[in-house]
Amino acid sequence: MDLYHLKTFFVLAKVKNFTKAASLLFVTQSAVSHAIKKLETSVDTPLIKRQGKKLGLTDAGHTLFSSCEKIFYEIERADQDIAHFKKTARVHIRIGSPVEFGTSILINHIKAFLDTNPDIILDFLFSHHLETPLVQDEVDLIIDCKEHLLPNLTKIYLFQEQYITIASPTFVGEHNIKSVEDLEKINILSNDKRLEWWKNFITAIPEKKRTCLKNVVQINHVRGIINGAIAGLGIGFVPKYTVLRELEEKVLIDPFPRIKPGADHFNLFIKNEKLAFKKNKALVEYLSLLKPSEFGVD
Repeated sequence: MDLYHLKTFFVLAKVKNFTKAASLLFVTQSAVSHAIKKLETSVDTPLIKRQGKKLGLTDAGHTLFSSCEKIFYEIERADQDIAHFKKTARVHIRIGSPVEFGTSILINHIKAFLDTNPDIILDFLFSHHLETPLVQDEVDLIIDCKEHLLPNLTKIYLFQEQYITIASPTFVGEHNIKSVEDLEKINILSNDKRLEWWKNFITAIPEKKRTCLKNVVQINHVRGIINGAIAGLGIGFVPKYTVLRELEEKVLIDPFPRIKPGADHFNLFIKNEKLAFKKNKALVEYLSLLKPSEFGVD
């Protein structure tokens, strides 16, 4: 089997799209198709199956893909291991995280790692959709509060993400907000209309009171919800770490401090093979040792 053909198959199997595979390999789509045909001929069995626009792997394809994971991750690790012999060796790590956590917390706590690892260049992907980039090796590891039940994946618990209701003091006074029932007469600022965003609050209040959240104003970004609450558009519900400064300056307050919403777990996810890389081990160890209080969470 030709190594170039195997590499082409490996990339295509991850992204499941000929056009994207061609782009990642810096070749034409026809070159990808040609390489796959050559590989299938050499092993004398189909590896790729097409069902309409969908692309998948045959049983033989799955078997070969598993072998390719070991081969190409081992090659990548070997490349990293010999990098320190170069005079100007620098290695890259690509880390993904949710937008708000990445831009407000991760960025502010990563400098110490880079200072002690000057040979590492760290690239960031901030997105609410991190599983596909992880599967397709667009990132080396991710930090996420969503669960990812993928095979061959290491999961490392980091901390709990606490939530809080927020409103401007003026808004609370003007609407005389004292109890959960008062939510019935005001706007609820939410990332979605179905109030999935508010689930940790809703499950923390008595079931008979959950219908009071009626007037939903959708704002599909955490910072938009925060600014909306400051502007007096309604009451928002956000991760506590995103409003520490506003709470300290009393620009925002928690209208319901006695209600303790449920917490989401933030975990680090990385493919088992990639955890063996020295560069990734160093970053995982650094992130795992950070105290939750340093992130402004419990």
